[in-house]
Amino acid sequence: MYEPRDTDSGRRAAHVVAWLSARDEVENALREPLGGLPSQHDETASRMAAVLQATALGLGPDAAATWAGVPDRVLHNWLEKDAVFAAAVTSAGELAATHGAHLPGKVTAAQLRVVVIAISRGETWPVAARLAGLSTHQYRKLWGASPAMVALVNAARSVRPRKLKHLAVPARRRLWPAYSDRKSYRLVRRDDPPVAPGTSEAD
Repeated sequence: MYEPRDTDSGRRAAHVVAWLSARDEVENALREPLGGLPSQHDETASRMAAVLQATALGLGPDAAATWAGVPDRVLHNWLEKDAVFAAAVTSAGELAATHGAHLPGKVTAAQLRVVVIAISRGETWPVAARLAGLSTHQYRKLWGASPAMVALVNAARSVRPRKLKHLAVPARRRLWPAYSDRKSYRLVRRDDPPVAPGTSEAD
C-alpha cells in the first residue's frame, strides 16, 4: 500500500489545492489595475465561462457548478432564464461528446478537480465523488492505487472549513449543508439598471 505522506506528492498536492483555492484572489489581482470591484456583469460572465469550460470537458451540471463556484440553483436559474447561455452549454456538451471528453468508465482529470474542490469546501468524499460523477468503486480504486490521489485528497481536507465544537449537533443532523445549498458571498459592484428606450439617464 502506498504511503500517503510522500514528500514530493504532498508538496505538489498542496500547491494544486492552493492554486484552485486562489481563483478569486487571482481575479481580484488582475482587476486591481482597473480600479474598484468587479461588476455583477463581469462576475456572472466569469462564472458562466467557467461552467462552459467544465461542460466542454465532459462534466455534468452538478460538477460544472462546483467547478465554477456557483450554487446549483443559480446555474439552473441561468439555464432557465438565459437562452443564449443555455444554448452555449448545450453546444459545449456536444463538443465534449464529439471529442470523447468523458468516455464511459473513464475517470478524467476534470472529475478529480471537482473532487478536490468539493472536499476543500467541506464535502465528504462520497458527496464529492457523486458531484464529480464518480462511483464509489471508482473513487476507492483510485485511492488504493494512486499515492497522488491520496495526497490531493489529504491536501484538500487540510484547507476545508473547520466545524466549531460549540455548534456540534447529533449525528443524524447535518451541520454543514451540501455545497450546492450553502450561501456564499463575494463583493461586486452592482450594475446600473438598463435605461428604458426613449428616456434619458437624467430621468
